[in-house]
Amino acid sequence: MVLVIDPQIAGVSGDMILCSLVDLGADKNKIINGIKQSEKFFPNSSITKLDFNKIQKHGIQSVELILEIDENVHERKGSEVKKAIIDSTKIIKFSDKAIVFAESCIDSLISAESKIHGISEDDVHFHESSSIDTLVDIIGIAIALDDLRLFDEKIVCLPISVGSGSVTFSHGTMSNPASAILEIFKTSNLIIKGNSANDELTTPTGACILVNLSNNPIEYYPSMKVNSIGYGA
Repeated sequence: MVLVIDPQIAGVSGDMILCSLVDLGADKNKIINGIKQSEKFFPNSSITKLDFNKIQKHGIQSVELILEIDENVHERKGSEVKKAIIDSTKIIKFSDKAIVFAESCIDSLISAESKIHGISEDDVHFHESSSIDTLVDIIGIAIALDDLRLFDEKIVCLPISVGSGSVTFSHGTMSNPASAILEIFKTSNLIIKGNSANDELTTPTGACILVNLSNNPIEYYPSMKVNSIGYGA
């Protein structure tokens, strides 16, 4: 079996990947329970609502993540976020491949920030990625991939839309795609492309998840018999 990821138009984010896996049939209750077990490893952050809903997006029925959080944290050390993810994998019944995947995702984000700012990985601080939703995305996707038994399948990825224009965040306003996105994809064979959206279509967390999920770029859909489809809003 082959899993085809198609971010050609809408780009990619962590919750979009997670929701598409739920739409493919991953057990949402297993994902929610696993994330709630992980919540305690993120001090000063709590999840007040977590669910997945079916919605209409541009006329297509898809799945969206409903996430409400209560937190008063504006930055965290990358090592703190990594520890929270590692601690989470120890209490949830993950396969060995899921553990490696989860740790690799956060390692990619830390490594990119380290190279951009010219500092050691131990000194990396997250701003936007310091929120608990980073843990929700990485842990949730690892649970979903395990549940669907997709770690043992071939995963391919079509060109990834990154948008255009500029993006404003903790370090100011930069050209889009920002440095973190470029640094993350530099270590991968995956292909990125701009379009006229004039917005950030691919997030750093989504990029990190994607490069650790697949290193098999394709330009067109492969010859295949379609078995199931998942749309992540």
